[in-house]
Amino acid sequence: MTVTEHWFGEGIGTEYFALVTIGAGIGSGIVINDQLVAGAYGVAGEMGHISVDPAGPRCHCGTVGCVEAIASTKAILDSVRRDTGRSDLDFDGAVRLAREGDRAAWGAFARAGHAIGVGIANLVNLVGPERVVVTGEGLDTYDLLGVHITEAYAAHCFKAAARCPLVLRPLPWEVWARSAAVIGIQALFP
Repeated sequence: MTVTEHWFGEGIGTEYFALVTIGAGIGSGIVINDQLVAGAYGVAGEMGHISVDPAGPRCHCGTVGCVEAIASTKAILDSVRRDTGRSDLDFDGAVRLAREGDRAAWGAFARAGHAIGVGIANLVNLVGPERVVVTGEGLDTYDLLGVHITEAYAAHCFKAAARCPLVLRPLPWEVWARSAAVIGIQALFP
C-alpha cells in the first residue's frame, strides 16, 4: 500500500515518505530515497511495536506498552470492556459509548490516539519523511482519536520534523488488491 500511495497518491513527488495504518493492527511503510525500505529482516516499519508506555499493557509480541497493545481495535475494545465492566460490548458499541460521552470509553480512545501520535512522531524523528499518510479501517473513529494523535505528534516531534504534515486518507478496501498489483508490476519491471 505504501508503494501504491507513493506512486499514485499523496506520496507522488516525494523521496522520503511514510504511510501509517491504524485499525486491527498498527503498521507503517517507509520510502527513503524513492525506495521502499524492507529492512534486513523484512520488518522495517513495524511502528505498532514501538514501545511508547513502559507501564502499558503487554503486547502479543511479548513487549510492554507497544503502540499496537494500546491502539489496535482489539486493545481499545479490551480497555473499554475492562473499564466499563461491559464484557458484552463489541467495537461498534465501544465507539458508540465514546461518542455518547462515556468517560471510560472516551479515555480508551484518548490513550490510543496518544500512543499513535507518539509512534508517528518517533517514526518521523527517525526517518524524516516529507509527508505521512494515515489510513486504515481505524479512520472511521478519527473523530475520537484525531485530536490526541495530532497533539501527541506535535509534542513529540523534534524541531523541524514537526513540519512534516500528517495527511488523513481514507482508502477503500480494494486499494489492498491494487497494492498487490503494484508490487507485481514493480517486480516485473525493476
